Order: sequence, then structure tokens, then C-alpha cells
Amino acid sequence: MTAIRKDTSQPALPVPAPRPPAEAADLRVDVLSTAPLVVRVSGEIDIASAPKLREELLGALRRHGARLALDLDGVTFMDCAGIDVLLTARRHARLEGGWVRVARASTHARNILVLTGLHQEFALAVPETAAQPHRRSHEVGG
Repeated sequence: MTAIRKDTSQPALPVPAPRPPAEAADLRVDVLSTAPLVVRVSGEIDIASAPKLREELLGALRRHGARLALDLDGVTFMDCAGIDVLLTARRHARLEGGWVRVARASTHARNILVLTGLHQEFALAVPETAAQPHRRSHEVGG
């Protein structure tokens, strides 16, 4: 049998207070036009805001047709949850014979789309220097 010794010489570590549930307060979604359908997304697209964005984009596709142009120029952060929302919207649009394109993108959103190769799927024009992987030049000593 193993005995468990309780060491009382060390003070107990403080336990942080529970954090309030994350909110999508930093996300803004605006329908700029319905013919053609153009939606501007601003703020952070993450696990907290992704459900709101998914609801807004799929609702816009249902109400206004399956062709959606996205303006992501105001996106300040996007992680895999944001990518999932974009792919979900694209899948729904394609099932209805339409498409989702990214007309404009912030530097952050553009980098994420280029790094994942999704810039091609969303017809995002990418400057040639941004589409190529970054290479470091090394000096060779002689």
C-alpha cells in the first residue's frame, strides 16, 4: 500500500476566478449590397465569434441567393474557426450552384488564406510576392 503524504510547507497555489463566456463583441457583419450580395466582415473571427458569422453568412445566402462576395478588409484576426466558417458558406453556396469569393482582405486575412492555399478557392487575387514562400538569403563565406 502506498501512503500519500500531504506537504503543508508549501502554500496552495491561487486558483484564478472563472472567466465569463467569450463574446463575439469584436465582430461586425454588414450587408453592403444584395444584388450582387456583398458582405463586409470586420473585427476578430475566432471560436467566440464564428457561430455569429456562420449564422449571418448562411442567412444572407438563404435570403439573397448563392453568390456572395466578402469584404474581409476589416478583419483583424482569423483562426481556424474563421476558415471553417468561410468553407461552410462556400459549401452551402456551391450546393445551390453559387460561389463565395473574397473581394478584399486585410493583411492578416490574406496571409491566412495564402498560407492555407485557400486564396485560390475564394478567388482572392494575391500579389505575386505574397503568393511565394518567403526564403531567407544566406551568405556563403569563402
